[in-house]
Amino acid sequence: MRMHWIVAALTLGAAGEAHAQDVTTRDPFEPFNRAMFSFNETVDKYALEPVAKGYRAVTPRLFREGVGNVLHNLRAPVTFANDVLQAEPARAGTTFARFGINTTLGVVGVFDVASTFGLEKHSEDFGQTLGVWGVPTGPYLVLPIMGPSTIRDSSGALVDIALNPINYAEFDGDDAFRATRTALTVLNGRAAAIEAIQSVRDTSIDPYVSIRTTYLMLREASVRNGQTNVQDLPEFEEIPPEAGTGPGGEPLEAQPLPEPPATAPSPAPSE
Repeated sequence: MRMHWIVAALTLGAAGEAHAQDVTTRDPFEPFNRAMFSFNETVDKYALEPVAKGYRAVTPRLFREGVGNVLHNLRAPVTFANDVLQAEPARAGTTFARFGINTTLGVVGVFDVASTFGLEKHSEDFGQTLGVWGVPTGPYLVLPIMGPSTIRDSSGALVDIALNPINYAEFDGDDAFRATRTALTVLNGRAAAIEAIQSVRDTSIDPYVSIRTTYLMLREASVRNGQTNVQDLPEFEEIPPEAGTGPGGEPLEAQPLPEPPATAPSPAPSE
């Protein structure tokens, strides 16, 4: 499941409401999507969440960060290919350099050494690449287990599978390796988002709408590489362990809202 989009719905849900009317026109499959959303919620509550809580209880934060770093490093070929397809040579060079540095100095990616050299982490996928070249998103779509998507993004995900050599490389234990990678991607990401997802459930009037509007808004931002008021959302394995908590460790819903800016009083009408 794409838990990182649910985290975004919590942190940016208010901004997403501003786009609600536009998003509604892109959800012609809403009855089906709501049914899939309910199914995914049931799977999460009774299967993924309990396992994720157990995983987080028995693993230290540094371990989970290392797992996230390795998973991101393993996805570098996909990001590199899409950087090239988007005609972004500088970003492609950064991806290539990060992979080389973190695979060697970072011990197969456990440590993000490249970031200390100023090579910032980013991720790309073929859905974003299609968007860069003007392909419309198509209708919103909620996939079983996988979660929020669109026709464009779900089609792009199939291309990303083909772009990652790990998915078809043959070596001893290759099937077990791929199964472990998939399981850790889901587990590590879900464990990181425990508080944030619970907050969405507790505070959102309609979590389906919050997640839908925010997903579409952030995908638009990601196509522009974050060159909007909305920052790029990290990939599933990149969610920090304290996602959903504030600077002091308290849940986001407990954070005080900023005071609205003061406005100058209107001048009195002239006599």
